[in-house]
Amino acid sequence: MTVNIKVLRALYGDCIIVSYGVEKDKYILIDGGIGKECYRSLKLFMDNLKENIRLLILTHIDSDHIDGILKLFSEEYFDFSKIDQMWFNYGEFLNKALAIERNKEKKDILLQNVGTKISWSQGKSLELILKQAGFQYEKIIKMYDEFNIDGAQITILSPSLEALRAFNEQWTIEGERETKISKSSDYDKTIEELMTLEFCEKISLENKSSLAFIFQYNKITALFLGDASATEIKRSLSNLGYSEANPIKVDICKISHHASKYSTSDSLIKMLECKNYIISTNLTSSGRPTKECLSRIICNSKSPVNFYCNYEIDFSKIFSEREFEKYRMNFITIGKEGIDLEDL
Repeated sequence: MTVNIKVLRALYGDCIIVSYGVEKDKYILIDGGIGKECYRSLKLFMDNLKENIRLLILTHIDSDHIDGILKLFSEEYFDFSKIDQMWFNYGEFLNKALAIERNKEKKDILLQNVGTKISWSQGKSLELILKQAGFQYEKIIKMYDEFNIDGAQITILSPSLEALRAFNEQWTIEGERETKISKSSDYDKTIEELMTLEFCEKISLENKSSLAFIFQYNKITALFLGDASATEIKRSLSNLGYSEANPIKVDICKISHHASKYSTSDSLIKMLECKNYIISTNLTSSGRPTKECLSRIICNSKSPVNFYCNYEIDFSKIFSEREFEKYRMNFITIGKEGIDLEDL
């Protein structure tokens, strides 16, 4: 019984393949990434599937998370029967589902933001393709929901129903919106300087509605935090019985929002017993990963802390030799074979 995680090179986005089972032939696909390299890798994976994808999760509608899926689904001969189930909280489905939820029934949904252009038009295109393909949605995917996906237990940490309602109200006005990405870096500051800063959560409604969840399979536990809010994740973990005194034991955690300084708090990291973290970003355009986020993880986790990166990044430009010596941290570039969690 084993679990493997592949993190495709998706520029500043996410595209993650979770394989599990005796033969690693049960698949959960999280987002579709962006960029030619990611799309080629994703298409190759789909063309060589041993078994169907048990679950496709689109965490939100940003282009850096859905672009690859939109292109894949737009292919004339794409075989939709390769996907058993899909979660996508968006648009008409979300609007109808929230109306049904008020009557104590449920429907299907999912969303978020990364920081370039919010992909309303792409989301509408994907929604149309899914309608034409006959995909049916059954319920809202929200905080505290639990699912068993072919032996894997999934517990939803985000979004809350309130966040989904707020997001839906914002997006009833059709059109694309620009959000600014801060391209400045904090790499010139020391870990000690950064740790004097109080955590300041800045989170859009899109990111607040992001899907985040616990994945558990045969004694393996992983967190996939999407672009979700640290406050919302803490609230969920607390209500599930976890705290700083009783942290959740996690084999690996995919850091929220590509290691933005606004999405990972000291108090959240203290609720995790974890020393392995995934960073999904190419660094070049977004200013992420931020040194402040990485410093919070390093200083609030048991050492040594291991960061698994889907791009080869020269972290000597971020951390000084003195910091590498004082704070035990390792940066590992994820190969095409991915990460076998039982080896951690």
